[in-house]
Amino acid sequence: MTPLQRRERLAIGLWLIVAIVVWNGLYDLLLARSTEHYLFMQALYQAGRGPWTDLTNAMDLAVRHARWLSTLWASVLLLAGLFTVHVCRSSLRS
Repeated sequence: MTPLQRRERLAIGLWLIVAIVVWNGLYDLLLARSTEHYLFMQALYQAGRGPWTDLTNAMDLAVRHARWLSTLWASVLLLAGLFTVHVCRSSLRS
């Protein structure tokens, strides 16, 4: 196995940074939506039109869901990026 060239290391680093940014952005988006949903459910409860919602249970579920989905999509993106680097590297060697 030949060592990675500078541009290949740079491409891998950029894909890693993109995956981290996507993870953080998606996690933040999902938690913000879950918070809005919780506040909406509490407003319905206070208006007498819905059941009481526990903050701890709602946010624990939201954090677990956001963590799982963010990790899934960031992993898919990182794997796709690493695959493109691998394909470009193997095509350059041929």
